[in-house]
Amino acid sequence: MDYIIPGSVREIKKELGTRPGYFAAGCTDLMVLKKEGQLEDRPWIDISRLEELKGIRLEEGCLRIGALATMAELAADPLVKEHAPAMAAAAGQMGSPLIRNLATIGGNLSNSNPAGDTIPCVNALDAVLVLQKENDIREVPAHEFCTAPCENVLSQGEILTAVRIPVRPGKSAFIKLGPRRALAISKVSLAVRWVIEKGLIEDIRICMGAVGPKCMRARRTEEMMKGGRLNAELVSRASHMIGNEACPIDDFRSSETYRRQMLGVLLKRVF
Repeated sequence: MDYIIPGSVREIKKELGTRPGYFAAGCTDLMVLKKEGQLEDRPWIDISRLEELKGIRLEEGCLRIGALATMAELAADPLVKEHAPAMAAAAGQMGSPLIRNLATIGGNLSNSNPAGDTIPCVNALDAVLVLQKENDIREVPAHEFCTAPCENVLSQGEILTAVRIPVRPGKSAFIKLGPRRALAISKVSLAVRWVIEKGLIEDIRICMGAVGPKCMRARRTEEMMKGGRLNAELVSRASHMIGNEACPIDDFRSSETYRRQMLGVLLKRVF
């Protein structure tokens, strides 16, 4: 395989030409893909040194997270903890310390695995993903990015450069269930964002991971909770409703029935 180190995002097209390639940063899935025989003979484009893809900062009313921000950086960053605590929680639970020091948010989102932990977070937080190909830049709402399991709207040679999360009032949380406490891919996950005004739920967004072909919104549960008082009775009603909004499958990690039941349990734990 050819190994390419571009000097900037704009140089990728010049180095790559019309060939399809693999963008490489943390490479935490590399050996898994190789073992499963899923790697084709394509050039590798090492983007891990591109400074324009790094950094976490406030910018124009948004929290801007560069695509090369690692899970360890997201979990520890004070701006992420303040404005996107669901993202900090998801990043802090991913893999092991070694993986968190390598894995990037751009890689996790671009893999577009339905069990990817940052995907429900960017959906719940109403994020916008910034995509770039040469000099062309476009912004895509997070809920439009993933189209099917491990598929998304990125075109050939296009790269995810940043995540923009609006800075808004409210709280957010993330919770997942795996077969063990660490190094576990999610069986079920939830990212929730809510706003309380005068004791009532003014706005709420509930995003479910690993229970469908892509991240799903629990819209009926949201509508039921919106305008209500956040108490044990309301949460109990919501926990009985949310399982019917998912489309889980039976696989080697868990059963459809168990996933539906655990959505309600996780929703209770969030609140």
